[in-house]
Formats: sequence, structure tokens, C-alpha cells
Amino acid sequence: MTYHYEFTLAAGIVLAMLCIFAFSRTYLATRRNFSFRCLLAADVITMLFDVISSEMDMRHAEFSLGMLYLVNAVFFLGFIWRSFLNFAFVEALVRERCTGLRLPHLLALLPVALTTLIVLASYWTGWIFSLDAGSGAYKSGPLYPLIYGNGYLYLILTAGFIVASLRHTVWTRLELVSLIGSCLLIGLGYIVRMHSSPYLVMNAFYTLEMLLIFFAFQNPDLFFSRRMNLFNADAANVCLRELYQGGPFSLLAIAVNDFEENRTLYGGHQTTKGLRLIADFLRQKFPDCYVAYMDEGRFLVLTGEPLDFRQVCHEINERMKLPWHASHVNIYLNVHYAVYRGRPEPGILPHMLDYTASSLRRAEQTNEVVHMGTECFRRMEYEREVRQAIDRAIRDDSIEIYFQPLWGVGEQRMIGAEVLARMNDPVLGFVPPSVFIRTAEQSGTITQLGEQVYEKVCIFAKHHDIKKLGLRRLNVNLSAIQCRDNLMSERLNAITVRHHLTFDIFKFEVTETALVYPDELQGNMDRLIAKGAVFSLDDFGTGYSNLIRVSRSPFKDVKLDMTLVREYFQKKNRLLPSIIGAFKSYGLHVTAEGVETKEMVEELSRLGCDTLQGYYFAKPMPAAEFLQYLAKKNILTR
Repeated sequence: MTYHYEFTLAAGIVLAMLCIFAFSRTYLATRRNFSFRCLLAADVITMLFDVISSEMDMRHAEFSLGMLYLVNAVFFLGFIWRSFLNFAFVEALVRERCTGLRLPHLLALLPVALTTLIVLASYWTGWIFSLDAGSGAYKSGPLYPLIYGNGYLYLILTAGFIVASLRHTVWTRLELVSLIGSCLLIGLGYIVRMHSSPYLVMNAFYTLEMLLIFFAFQNPDLFFSRRMNLFNADAANVCLRELYQGGPFSLLAIAVNDFEENRTLYGGHQTTKGLRLIADFLRQKFPDCYVAYMDEGRFLVLTGEPLDFRQVCHEINERMKLPWHASHVNIYLNVHYAVYRGRPEPGILPHMLDYTASSLRRAEQTNEVVHMGTECFRRMEYEREVRQAIDRAIRDDSIEIYFQPLWGVGEQRMIGAEVLARMNDPVLGFVPPSVFIRTAEQSGTITQLGEQVYEKVCIFAKHHDIKKLGLRRLNVNLSAIQCRDNLMSERLNAITVRHHLTFDIFKFEVTETALVYPDELQGNMDRLIAKGAVFSLDDFGTGYSNLIRVSRSPFKDVKLDMTLVREYFQKKNRLLPSIIGAFKSYGLHVTAEGVETKEMVEELSRLGCDTLQGYYFAKPMPAAEFLQYLAKKNILTR
């Protein structure tokens, strides 16, 4: 028989390039990556000995029987183990995503082990192949089809694992197409090889399959942050699942304090260089650990070994006291920490990185090391449930609006109301605004939430003439994230026009945080002001704005945060009169929040506040109750 190597030679070139790229790059030390490298090695051996054995079988007279038996046996062993290793890779990949989905290791090995023994016994039995004692000619044995049976068995197991995983995890379209495509390629390869044995095509099909696997799952760039020369968040997820399989693990999360402010202070380029220096420091300090960069100044150290968190944090803090210095870089950064040692419940693992990010935010707020544990996970699980509740509220259009009246000092009556969002979830019940608004901002749903609130405000204003109610405007809150959206003004205008209203009955309140993005905010403000809206700076005293910045923005009103107001009356802060006086000198109206007593009303009026808001006048109330309140105060014009 004459063999044809055209397909194998082309596949060999591709496989050689794939091996060079795969073995020369940094890889995570995970079971999946080990399986893939073993699969590559098996394919190289199988392809090499497929050619060698075929060539020697055609020229069998030139070689000894022992040598012919050896090269043929190596080829068949590579052929059957390649099938097993292909299954082992997919099984390891699925186990990363579904920790409870696995096949007992010995049971998975049993078919290939038995087939291996039969191949080795062929030297004496001729079950798989035999060589003529006189001429050395090759001949297939009675159990030769077992070679294909082994391949088909592992192909069926592979397909079964993929199908079973669909119930437990979500694959991306590329991943799913690659997994299904790889099974189809191998199945087709077996069929073609069985019917065209002179053409060595099976190696080409396996090489194509590994290219699919590589680009979908094994490309190192999928798991590496080139900016920091560290593993990325996807790699950290894989590491967590791998460490979880082995038992308790240690997690040390490190984040730069005030990351956005530092970027503004030092500039993006210098901050990135500083982060690279921190990355180099962590890589050298934890040579035997997984070190990953999670973006936004956050780093993660993972290991299966215990870590002395107190000592490690102390050593890092000591280094942080010194500047991070390099060419054209001299930057001071401080950090905060979240730590964990243990083995969490299986339901916690998929959300571990999200919980770590939440713990880092809490660490920055409290300026303490957050030790993640059962209580911490319970609180974060509640936050996750709140995110789900927000999604339900957006889907069902179930956010409610409440109104808190605004008292005009000069008019001595209610002149407006702030509209506040409230959420009563069918599963969680009442969710405090401080919780669901913060969660919506962190999860990226605040824009949809804010537009739903504005839609309901417009519906209220459409059915109840604001001027006839004795009110000048309704105050609507805009998130800083909404203000970053260049299309915000267009969407608000579309809602307003849809309800046949004009902007002259609305005042939009934005917090100091929005001032961090002056260009986007200014563009949105200019477009809405041109249509008749006015803007108020909300919660002054809680952020980083100053009088000059506020005076240069087109605000008509500044609302003093209740903390600033209360501290004045608690004798903790005497700056309030000066702040009010400064704003008045710029021609701005001043609103004070948190007014709870008659004494506060009188003093704040004396200091020059134009509008007052607080429980002294009324708590936030639903629309029907708000209308009754206005009627009772004899403001409603009939």
C-alpha cells in the first residue's frame, strides 16, 4: 500500500507553530492547561509516528521485526491516548465552570488502559496488528476496530459532558461553536480515515480541532494583562476554581485608594506606570502565587498555602510609604485590603470576584482590612439579590416615586418637591434607597432606573398641573453615571416631548461626583438648559467640589448636604454661615437639607437659605398622599 502524506505535512507545519506559541508563553498552572499541553504532545507523537510507521511498513524489508513492532505500537498508543486526552481537556474545562460535574478518574481511564494493554499484547497475539514473520508485511488484526471504538467512546463522552454543562453554565457563542465544532471535526475525521486509509488525514482533523480550542480557550492573551504583565480577571476566575478543587485557599485583594482621584492628580500615563511598578513588586514578593490585575487599580494574590495577612499587609504598607519611582515617574499611592482564607460554599464561588470587589469598596470606606467570611458573604449575597430586584423592577416598571415638599423661606409656603425613588420588591420587600441606588450605579442599571423614574414624574406632571398645585418645579435626581452619557439629554427630551410637557417645570439635581466629568456634564446641561430646565448641585459638602468650580458651572441652586447642616447645629462645624454667604455672593440660591426642628428653620432662614427641606415639614410620601398634603396646606388652587 502506498501512503499519502500531503494532509499530514500541512497539518505538521500548523501544529509546529501552535506548539511553539503554546509552550513559549506564560500559562496558568491549571489542570485544563496541563491537559491541553499533553494533548499537543500526544498529537505530535501520533503524527510523527504515523508517518514513520507508514514509511517503514512500505519498506518493511529494510527493518527488523522488533523495530517495526515498536514504531507501529507507538503510533497506536498515541492514537488512542490522543482520544483520551482530548476528552480529558474538555472534562477539565467543564469542571472549571461546573464544579459538581465530573467523571470518576479511574472510570475515565479504564477504556484507554484496556486498549493500551491490547495494543501492547499485539506483539504476541496480533489482536490489533501483526507483522509477517518472513517478510515483515503489516496486517490489521481482528480487534483493529477497537482503535476506532476507543475514539468514538471518548468522543461520545466529550459530547455528553458538553451537553450536560449547558444546564449548569453559560458558554459564549464562540466557546459553544468551538466545542461543538471540535466534536464534529473529530467524528468526521474518524469516518474519513476508516474509508481512506492510504491518506493520513486524521492528523489534519485533530490539528484543526486544536486550532479551534486554542483560539476559543487556550490563547494566553485571553488571560493576560499586557499593561501590567500579570494575569487578568478571567485568569483569576480560573485560578479560583482550580484552587477550590484542592481545598482551602488564601486570597489577598489590594486596591489603590481614591483611584479616580489619583488618575486626575497624576494623569493616566503616570498612574499606569505607577501601577506597573506595583505589579512588579507584587510579582517579586509572591513568586509562588497567582498574581492578577483586576483593572481600576485592583490586584489579586491567590495561593493554596496559608498567608500571614497581618504581616503581608504591614510589609506592603511600609513599601507604600515610599514613592514609586522610575523614569519620569514619581508617584505616591496608598492601598486598602480584603482578605480571605478558607473554602467557600459552592454557590459563593461564581461570585467570589464580585464579592471581593465589594469588600474592597468597604475597606476603602472604613479604612480597615476587610476579612471576608460567612457574614460578609451573606451581606454580599443580599447585594446580589438587590441587583436581581433592580432588574425585576426595570423589567416590570415597578419603581415607585415619592415626593418630599420644599419650603420657600421668602414665600412662606411649599414651592416645590423633590422626587425620590422607592422600591418594594415582591421577594425582598422594601429596599432602602441608599442600598438599591448605590447597587444600580455599581451594576450599570442606574440609567434605566433613572429614566423610569423620570417617565413616572412626567406622567404625574401630565395629570396634575404643577403650577395649579402652587409649585414652581419638581426636582429630579440625575446620577453622575447618567451625566456621563452624551445621549442623556436626548433621551430625557424624548420622554418629555412624548408626554407633551416642557422642561420649565423641572429642576435636575446632580451630585458633586458628576463634576469629575465636566465635559460630558456641561454638554448635557447646556442642551437641557436651552430647553428651559435648571440645575441644582446636590449634597454639597460630601465630595471634592469647591466654590470656584461650582461658580463656573451653570447651577442656579446649591443644596447643602444634611451632614454639613447637622454638624453646624451640633457645634462641630462653624463654616456653614461662610459657605452660605459665599454662594449668595455668586447669586446662587441655597437649599438646606435635613431640617428637623423649628430652631433649625429659624436659624437657616436667618443665615440666608432660600429653600428648606426635611422631616420638620414632611417625610417623603407617595403621590396620592402628597396631593392630600398640599390640599391640607391650602396650596392647591381650585
